[in-house]
Amino acid sequence: MSTIQGAGDPSERRDNQRFEVAVVVRVYMGDRAVDWPSEDISAGGMRLTVDGEAPKIGEHLKVSFKLPLLAAPIEAEGEVRWVDRGTPTLCGIQFSTGLRAREVWAINRLHTRR
Repeated sequence: MSTIQGAGDPSERRDNQRFEVAVVVRVYMGDRAVDWPSEDISAGGMRLTVDGEAPKIGEHLKVSFKLPLLAAPIEAEGEVRWVDRGTPTLCGIQFSTGLRAREVWAINRLHTRR
């Protein structure tokens, strides 16, 4: 049984369309960096599978990840909005820095790539 902690049901408050895409996301938490796979990505944030210790709700972190349509990685700051301690452990990151227009474009084009 999973336990979701955080700001209620995360699926109920979406401003941006989510795209199921698995990319490796480098997550910087304080002085450590870990690589976690994404479950889905939107222009407003992402859902990650946590390997190891889960971040705390409200924790601020940085993420870096590559998308097929961009040469440079996307780098953004975000806040942990929820943690689901099921199997696997998942967490939701809301971006707190605005993405560049080309980054939003690349995310929104994910649904057309197979």
